[in-house]
Amino acid sequence: MPDQVDFDDVADELYSLDPSEFVAARKDAVARARKAGDRKTATTIGALRKPTVVAWMVNLLVREEPEDVAELFDLGDSLREAQRRSAADELKELSGARQQAIRALTRRAVKIAAEHGKPGADDAEREIGQTLNAALADPDVGERVRAGRVVTAESYSGFGPAMLALAPELPDEEEEPGAEQTTDEETADEEPETVDQKALDEAREQLEEAKEDEASARADAESARADAESAEENLAEVKERLARLRSELHEAEEQEAEARRTVKSADREARRLKRVLTDAEARTEEAQNALDRARQAR
Repeated sequence: MPDQVDFDDVADELYSLDPSEFVAARKDAVARARKAGDRKTATTIGALRKPTVVAWMVNLLVREEPEDVAELFDLGDSLREAQRRSAADELKELSGARQQAIRALTRRAVKIAAEHGKPGADDAEREIGQTLNAALADPDVGERVRAGRVVTAESYSGFGPAMLALAPELPDEEEEPGAEQTTDEETADEEPETVDQKALDEAREQLEEAKEDEASARADAESARADAESAEENLAEVKERLARLRSELHEAEEQEAEARRTVKSADREARRLKRVLTDAEARTEEAQNALDRARQAR
């Protein structure tokens, strides 16, 4: 009996491969599972999506630098704890550390991919950074990154406390020590500036929202592109199988036609031989009668 196929082992193997090798390896794994009689695992493996190059770079980073990636997630846990306690100074310090860690890991991911013969595209670093950021904010993304099974570049577009960990730090706006208090006249003169600051803050907020929307749309586009590639690959496999079945059908039809011709020929020969036998039997009977008559004449 063929060895059983373990899904987790197969998934780990597939997502460690160069994307160009993914489809052939997945097809082989599906065949092995079917041969082992495990149709459920075969179907689950067949549903695994081919990763984009950026996703593969993240998966490769997780496998090559597991300790550094684990430290990043530990840093994310510390950030959430600081948020819970509203520890502003600690949150600011941890946010800076997070950005430094993500930049370092991003550069390392690009370098590792280059060592594997895949130099990163111009936007690869940005998408890797977004994916690592999203992994700290979104548990589902974090789980995929930890497992090294990322399919496409990820981004976080949610709201709530997790956004605090992703929000850029703004400079302190507290009044510097020793600053002189303004007079009513000076305050009146500064009102337009206050209005401008408010407009600036709104513009910044709109820009951040636009960036989030762009990142989300980019992730959706990447996912759709990966789905399209997977669908095209599946279509190619189906066409190949259909061509093979058509060839087998054509061969079977030819064999059937040949068998029909053989049957007809054998039938004709059987009828001919039956006629020969009937004729021989008649001659035998006639000869026997002649012999009988000759004996009687004696």
